[in-house]
Amino acid sequence: MLGLPLGDWQFWVVTPVAAWGAWMVVRMFVPRRKSGDSCPSCASGSAATRRPRKVRLTVEGRQRR
Repeated sequence: MLGLPLGDWQFWVVTPVAAWGAWMVVRMFVPRRKSGDSCPSCASGSAATRRPRKVRLTVEGRQRR
């Protein structure tokens, strides 16, 4: 640490900016966990049983019955 310019104000301005930039780059590679559908007892953190979404399908703008 003898080579760091600790008395220079520019060092203290650039250091947090560089740390923030490094965090943003690292954050892109870390997978996010969704908190709403999480299963706390599951190892992966994903929901144990997910229901499929029910969607009304249309053909050419008309609803099928």
